[in-house]
Amino acid sequence: MKKVMYYLPSIIFNLIETLIIFLIGRLLELRLVELLIILVLFSGLRMKLGGALHYKCPKKCILWTTLVFTVLFLIFKVNPIIGIVITAFSSIILTDKGNTKGSINDMFMWKGKSSKYEDIDEYIKYNSMDVKLIEYEDILKKKDTVLFLLYKYRFKENLTFSEISEKLKMSNSRISEKLDNIALSIRVFCGI
Repeated sequence: MKKVMYYLPSIIFNLIETLIIFLIGRLLELRLVELLIILVLFSGLRMKLGGALHYKCPKKCILWTTLVFTVLFLIFKVNPIIGIVITAFSSIILTDKGNTKGSINDMFMWKGKSSKYEDIDEYIKYNSMDVKLIEYEDILKKKDTVLFLLYKYRFKENLTFSEISEKLKMSNSRISEKLDNIALSIRVFCGI
């Protein structure tokens, strides 16, 4: 029961989002079969490839989803074959596999600064031999190997999320979650 309650907001959001997409398709006078072709193809390919890109903010998510599907529906209305090809292409691009070296994030998910870890990047760059930093690294290495590898790959080797994901076989959302924990701990420990 707890698991259902945990996923309930996400399920409700996805149902509302699907309903909005469906209504847009109907407003554009697409037949039910045409709507299902686009929805099933797009969703099916993303599930098959895994690692779909998502916004953390529901408003951005619904805005981009609405925009993407409106364009796909319009293209399908003009030419169904091209619509299917563009739908397949879009679904691949909007997954981790299509987001090689963070190119999608670099293009339109940029938040106005180079990184939310910019302060840590600068601290490590200019204080690599600092006693506190070396002590932090030793503690992290002893405490949790995966966290240490994430720290090393992201902050020492400056790898992208996609490169880290390949090395550690982790999803970008999981990497982000763990890096946020590392960032908090290093900020507190080193007084950044």
